[in-house]
Amino acid sequence: MAKKITTYLPLMLLAIVAIASLSFAEVERATLRCTDVVVSIEKNAAHSDFVTEDDVYEMIGSNRNMLIGREITDFDIAEIESLIEDNPITLDCETYFTIKGELNIKVRQRTPVIRVVAQNSEFYIDENGVEMPLSERASARVLVASGEIADDYQPNFNILSDDGSKLLQDIFTLTNKIRNDEMFLPIVEQIYVTKNQEFILGSKVGPARIEFGTIDGCDEKLKHLKAFFNAEKVRENWQQYKSLSLKFKNQIVCTKK
Repeated sequence: MAKKITTYLPLMLLAIVAIASLSFAEVERATLRCTDVVVSIEKNAAHSDFVTEDDVYEMIGSNRNMLIGREITDFDIAEIESLIEDNPITLDCETYFTIKGELNIKVRQRTPVIRVVAQNSEFYIDENGVEMPLSERASARVLVASGEIADDYQPNFNILSDDGSKLLQDIFTLTNKIRNDEMFLPIVEQIYVTKNQEFILGSKVGPARIEFGTIDGCDEKLKHLKAFFNAEKVRENWQQYKSLSLKFKNQIVCTKK
């Protein structure tokens, strides 16, 4: 029996030390105070600074001076993150204390991909399909959708959900096709929605008006459009074309000035 106790004695001592260390850490944490607050805001892919450090403090209803000196046990980290993530301009937030009592708040901003100009409102849709408000501080250089678009703005609403607008979903789909293509991204600057819920693309190069039609056959239409822009004879005579249409299957109809 004594031999068994001797064998397990080192493990027992180690367990006692571990428990004592944890208890000491808890006591130390209970008396630790916030020594500093570091707010870091990650730039979004659109390079638009929608959120500032002051905005973050406003979201949590406090300021740096009010936080420094408080016992860290008084902080509800989950609530801080929730308050920041509830803002429709922020994507997510990570908040934690360092062993020195430094409160770190890391915020990621949403990345808008299209600006929607509806009948009575304007808003962005981000890369995840979530609606977000415009900012008084900055604007994103993104595609603009306008025309016959009914007001459907709901902050933090994901248009890709079952309750989302079919028109906004189609605009989002077309936007991503354009922005993910090295040729179309610098050329196409606007998506206009007609009364028939068809799309007209505004182009910076060549024909200013591209009648795209509906989202049906989107990939095939863009394939034909790319072939048109890549044609040498077409590029030599950009100024001759007023508009072109992709509405007819497997063909491009051009209108000269």
